[in-house]
Amino acid sequence: MRLKDCVYVLTTVLIILIWYFFINWSKLQEVAKQSYEVSDFVTDCDNPGLFKSHFGCCPHKHCPVNHFPFHLHSGVANVVAAKICFNNTIIMGGIRNNAGQGLNIVLANGDTGKVLRNKNFNLESRDPQELLAYLKTLKPGNIVLVASYIDPTPKLTDEIRDIFSALGSTMVKSLKPRDSWVFAGAYGIKEASPFEKLIRNDVRNNAYEDWPEMGEVIGCFPRISENE
Repeated sequence: MRLKDCVYVLTTVLIILIWYFFINWSKLQEVAKQSYEVSDFVTDCDNPGLFKSHFGCCPHKHCPVNHFPFHLHSGVANVVAAKICFNNTIIMGGIRNNAGQGLNIVLANGDTGKVLRNKNFNLESRDPQELLAYLKTLKPGNIVLVASYIDPTPKLTDEIRDIFSALGSTMVKSLKPRDSWVFAGAYGIKEASPFEKLIRNDVRNNAYEDWPEMGEVIGCFPRISENE
């Protein structure tokens, strides 16, 4: 092959390579950008304590060692269901699609963080004795997480309200129809829980006409030693 022909072939190959590089440069930039954003998200949600964060319910705050991160939110109007995350794991709502109307309740071991049981109680259609029996399975050191949806009050008896009060709730006794309520407490807490929020149903101030806005609590629940 003559020198002129070799130069021509090499020039053609070089032009093709340059063209291919520029065509794919924007794609490479997009991939790098996405990798950077995912990395930022994981870092922002990373928990330096005992428990590993989960992208599905990151509490957006760091929890110290021997604390359980949790995220509760009530349902929004009659469109978005309630959600309960504990120890950075979705227990009810979200991708699990197991939260429902009324009260959604999760019970967990306060020493190990193990979820013991979770259940939805629609008090419009179910016997309140079911909820009462469920709450009576609580033992010292158990953590209770609650998120309401649509209406938490039908058939909510004084006895049931008293149990929630004993778990640290200061708002359950004033709970009214269609209020939004979220709460995290514990059996034998002996003091008011700081993890509670109540959004009143008020037609003059509701965010969604006949429905109040979402109630939300994000926090770190202290580990409860079995020896306490």
